[in-house]
Amino acid sequence: MKWTSTPVAAAVVALAACSGPADSATPGILAADPWVRATVGTERPDMTALFVNLTNPTQEDRTLVAADCGDVAGKVELHEMVMVDGEMLMQEVDGGLPVPAGEHAHLAPGGPHVMLMDLARELPAGGEEIDCTLSFDDGQVIELTAPVKEFTEEQDTYHTHAPSDDS
Repeated sequence: MKWTSTPVAAAVVALAACSGPADSATPGILAADPWVRATVGTERPDMTALFVNLTNPTQEDRTLVAADCGDVAGKVELHEMVMVDGEMLMQEVDGGLPVPAGEHAHLAPGGPHVMLMDLARELPAGGEEIDCTLSFDDGQVIELTAPVKEFTEEQDTYHTHAPSDDS
């Protein structure tokens, strides 16, 4: 059998050669499963928290340095949980929340989270979604929509804040 080259065959070979391997650029931080704790019926309906799972597939450590949830909260802070005099308290994080290279950071109840304070209104479970923006130290910005959900396993110390210079 004799093979002959045609313009169509040449074009197919040229396209295959140009396609090469898939784009190997690693994405930045990935965000999954965001949610905001409902405030209706809670002890402190003036504050709540945004929780989200962050994944860093890069080879460089990243830091969540800021968050904004629009007009829902008068103040937004990045918080961590710390032990003070035998009591678990939350406090604002100095420098942001780390997301180590190749790892996950789970912003969850009882751990690091985005604190929303001075809320403009109560947030009922199931009826609303909150638009938030997360900003990282490398300039990456993630926009996400977080449903408001009820959190029934709340600990008594969940809204206890560590003493600060402002207190």
